[in-house]
Amino acid sequence: MPQIVHELSFKRFVDSLKLTPKYRLVEFGDIWVEIFLWCFMTSIVVHFIAMIIAIVSLRSHKIGRWYSLLIMLAGIITPIVPSALTTALLSAIFYAASVEIKPFFCFLLGVGQTGVILFFSFFKILSTL
Repeated sequence: MPQIVHELSFKRFVDSLKLTPKYRLVEFGDIWVEIFLWCFMTSIVVHFIAMIIAIVSLRSHKIGRWYSLLIMLAGIITPIVPSALTTALLSAIFYAASVEIKPFFCFLLGVGQTGVILFFSFFKILSTL
Protein backbone atom coordinates (compact mmCIF):
# COMPACT_ATOMS: atom_id res chain seq x y z
CA MET A 1 0.00 0.00 0.00
CA PRO A 2 2.77 2.57 0.71
CA GLN A 3 4.08 1.98 -2.83
CA ILE A 4 0.75 3.10 -4.34
CA VAL A 5 0.64 6.17 -2.11
CA HIS A 6 4.17 7.06 -3.24
CA GLU A 7 3.17 6.76 -6.90
CA LEU A 8 0.15 9.03 -6.55
CA SER A 9 1.57 11.73 -4.28
CA PHE A 10 1.31 15.44 -5.04
CA LYS A 11 5.09 15.80 -4.89
CA ARG A 12 5.43 13.23 -7.66
CA PHE A 13 2.93 15.17 -9.75
CA VAL A 14 4.88 18.42 -9.30
CA ASP A 15 8.17 16.66 -10.11
CA SER A 16 6.58 15.32 -13.26
CA LEU A 17 5.47 18.79 -14.35
CA LYS A 18 8.97 20.17 -13.71
CA LEU A 19 10.47 17.28 -15.71
CA THR A 20 12.86 16.60 -12.80
CA PRO A 21 11.97 13.33 -11.08
CA LYS A 22 14.04 12.31 -8.08
CA TYR A 23 13.94 8.65 -9.08
CA ARG A 24 14.89 6.58 -12.11
CA LEU A 25 12.22 5.81 -14.70
CA VAL A 26 12.93 2.12 -15.20
CA GLU A 27 9.98 0.36 -13.54
CA PHE A 28 6.71 -0.22 -15.36
CA GLY A 29 4.61 1.80 -12.89
CA ASP A 30 6.97 4.77 -12.91
CA ILE A 31 6.98 5.00 -16.69
CA TRP A 32 3.21 4.51 -16.89
CA VAL A 33 2.44 7.25 -14.37
CA GLU A 34 4.74 9.79 -16.02
CA ILE A 35 3.35 9.28 -19.53
CA PHE A 36 -0.26 9.08 -18.34
CA LEU A 37 0.02 12.29 -16.30
CA TRP A 38 1.26 14.22 -19.31
CA CYS A 39 -1.44 12.76 -21.57
CA PHE A 40 -4.15 13.47 -19.01
CA MET A 41 -3.03 17.03 -18.29
CA THR A 42 -2.64 18.03 -21.94
CA SER A 43 -6.03 16.55 -22.74
CA ILE A 44 -7.64 18.58 -19.96
CA VAL A 45 -5.92 21.77 -21.16
CA VAL A 46 -7.04 21.23 -24.76
CA HIS A 47 -10.62 20.47 -23.72
CA PHE A 48 -10.65 23.42 -21.32
CA ILE A 49 -9.77 25.74 -24.22
CA ALA A 50 -12.53 24.14 -26.30
CA MET A 51 -14.93 24.60 -23.37
CA ILE A 52 -14.12 28.31 -23.14
CA ILE A 53 -14.67 28.72 -26.89
CA ALA A 54 -18.01 26.89 -26.62
CA ILE A 55 -19.12 29.05 -23.69
CA VAL A 56 -18.30 32.25 -25.58
CA SER A 57 -19.88 31.06 -28.84
CA LEU A 58 -23.06 29.53 -27.40
CA ARG A 59 -23.74 31.80 -24.41
CA SER A 60 -27.08 33.04 -25.78
CA HIS A 61 -28.36 29.65 -26.93
CA LYS A 62 -30.88 28.05 -24.59
CA ILE A 63 -29.61 24.48 -24.73
CA GLY A 64 -26.24 24.94 -26.47
CA ARG A 65 -24.64 26.68 -23.51
CA TRP A 66 -24.61 23.35 -21.65
CA TYR A 67 -22.59 21.75 -24.43
CA SER A 68 -19.43 23.12 -22.86
CA LEU A 69 -19.92 20.83 -19.87
CA LEU A 70 -20.04 17.84 -22.22
CA ILE A 71 -16.78 18.98 -23.79
CA MET A 72 -15.06 19.12 -20.41
CA LEU A 73 -16.50 15.75 -19.43
CA ALA A 74 -15.13 14.29 -22.67
CA GLY A 75 -11.76 15.81 -21.82
CA ILE A 76 -11.69 13.94 -18.53
CA ILE A 77 -13.20 10.62 -19.62
CA THR A 78 -11.40 10.27 -22.98
CA PRO A 79 -7.86 9.87 -21.65
CA ILE A 80 -8.82 7.56 -18.81
CA VAL A 81 -9.52 4.37 -20.75
CA PRO A 82 -7.82 4.47 -24.18
CA SER A 83 -4.85 6.53 -23.09
CA ALA A 84 -4.33 4.39 -20.01
CA LEU A 85 -4.22 1.29 -22.21
CA THR A 86 -1.84 2.75 -24.80
CA THR A 87 0.34 4.17 -22.05
CA ALA A 88 0.45 0.74 -20.40
CA LEU A 89 1.48 -0.76 -23.74
CA LEU A 90 4.27 1.79 -24.20
CA SER A 91 5.42 1.29 -20.62
CA ALA A 92 5.47 -2.48 -21.05
CA ILE A 93 7.65 -2.13 -24.16
CA PHE A 94 10.18 0.09 -22.40
CA TYR A 95 10.11 -2.06 -19.28
CA ALA A 96 10.69 -5.25 -21.29
CA ALA A 97 13.61 -3.59 -23.07
CA SER A 98 15.09 -2.46 -19.71
CA VAL A 99 15.43 1.10 -20.98
CA GLU A 100 15.67 4.05 -18.62
CA ILE A 101 13.47 6.80 -20.01
CA LYS A 102 14.16 10.50 -19.61
CA PRO A 103 11.30 12.63 -18.26
CA PHE A 104 11.29 14.75 -21.41
CA PHE A 105 10.65 11.64 -23.50
CA CYS A 106 7.67 10.82 -21.26
CA PHE A 107 6.45 14.36 -21.90
CA LEU A 108 6.75 13.85 -25.66
CA LEU A 109 4.91 10.53 -25.51
CA GLY A 110 2.07 11.99 -23.41
CA VAL A 111 1.64 15.08 -25.57
CA GLY A 112 1.94 12.90 -28.67
CA GLN A 113 -0.90 10.68 -27.48
CA THR A 114 -3.09 13.74 -27.00
CA GLY A 115 -2.09 14.94 -30.47
CA VAL A 116 -3.03 11.60 -32.03
CA ILE A 117 -6.38 11.65 -30.22
CA LEU A 118 -7.05 15.19 -31.50
CA PHE A 119 -5.97 14.27 -35.02
CA PHE A 120 -8.38 11.36 -35.23
CA SER A 121 -11.13 13.39 -33.54
CA PHE A 122 -10.94 16.14 -36.15
CA PHE A 123 -10.36 14.01 -39.23
CA LYS A 124 -12.49 10.97 -38.60
CA ILE A 125 -14.66 10.05 -41.53
CA LEU A 126 -18.30 9.83 -40.56
CA SER A 127 -20.58 7.33 -42.14
CA THR A 128 -22.89 8.93 -44.69
CA LEU A 129 -24.97 5.93 -45.63
